Amino acid sequence: MKVHFGEIPVEGLRFEIHDESWFPDRELQRTGPVRSVIVLKRNGDDRVLLEGEITTTITFECDRCLENYTMNLDSTFALDLEYATNSRLEPAEHECSPVEMDMIYLQEPVIDVFEILQQQIFLMIPGKHLCSDSCKGLCPRCGANLNEETCNCRTELKSSPFAILKKS
Repeated sequence: MKVHFGEIPVEGLRFEIHDESWFPDRELQRTGPVRSVIVLKRNGDDRVLLEGEITTTITFECDRCLENYTMNLDSTFALDLEYATNSRLEPAEHECSPVEMDMIYLQEPVIDVFEILQQQIFLMIPGKHLCSDSCKGLCPRCGANLNEETCNCRTELKSSPFAILKKS
C-alpha cells in the first residue's frame, strides 16, 4: 500500500490495515491475526509524521531448550519521513543535526506503508529467543531438557590450562 504525500490532507489520514499480505510469513511463524493502525500527518510540503501500532502473536523456538513458545508483540512507533529533493541528496560532508539523525529520507514523495510495517515487525523481535528468563536449557551431555527433568550426568570440572596460575 503506497500513499503519495499529496494524498494526505491537512487533518491527516488514519488507516486500520486488515490486509496481512505484507507480513513476512516466510521468516516468522504467526499464530494470531495482525492488527495494525497507521496515522499519517503532514508536516510541511516535504515532511510527513507516521505514527503506528502493531499487535500480533508469533511462535519462536527457544534458543536454550529448543521448545516452541508464543510471544505477544505489541508496539507503537513514530517515524519522521522527508522527501529529499535532488539538492539534499547530493553527497556533501557535513555534521548531522539531531533532527537529521531521526529523519528517514525518501527519494520520491511516496510512503510504502507495507514496507514500513514489515521493518517495524523485525525491529520488535528480541535478539535472543527465550521461553522464560529462568530457562535452564539442555544438558550438554545427554540432551535432556533441564526444565522438565534432571539428568544423571555428572558435572565434571575440566582441567583448565590456567589451573597452573591458581597454585601460585
